[in-house]
This record gives sequence, structure tokens and C-alpha cells, in this order.
Amino acid sequence: MPNVMFRQQADGLYCYIAKRDLEAKITAMEFESAECWGGRFELADGQAFYLQPLNQMPALPTTLRVTRADGDD
Repeated sequence: MPNVMFRQQADGLYCYIAKRDLEAKITAMEFESAECWGGRFELADGQAFYLQPLNQMPALPTTLRVTRADGDD
């Protein structure tokens, strides 16, 4: 389970995966409301990860633990 830093940029939401030294734009996220934030999210390069949905959107930037959406890692 890698630690991922989420941050908001002018052109969208980005994440940095330290384990892979990868920074990528998030192209889709399952839940993006103030009441529920997280779930499955996809990166611009096609990779998908899963973040346990949170009861509220966190203050960004923030670092959270995620899993690969397909069950690996």
C-alpha cells in the first residue's frame, strides 16, 4: 500500500506516488463531493488506485494510503 500525496493544481487534481517516484494527473475519481471523497481513481497514464472513501474532502495537500484498484500492491 503506497503513500500518495494529493494536491490541487490550477488544471486539476494531481498525486505523487513516492514508491514509484511518479507524479500524475488524476483523470477520474469515484467520489468527489464535500461529503464523500475517494474511491477508485484513475491516472492520466491509465493506472487505477483505490482510496478508502472519506466522510469529507481533506485539506490539500495531504498524504493518504491507497491500494492498486486491481488488488495488486
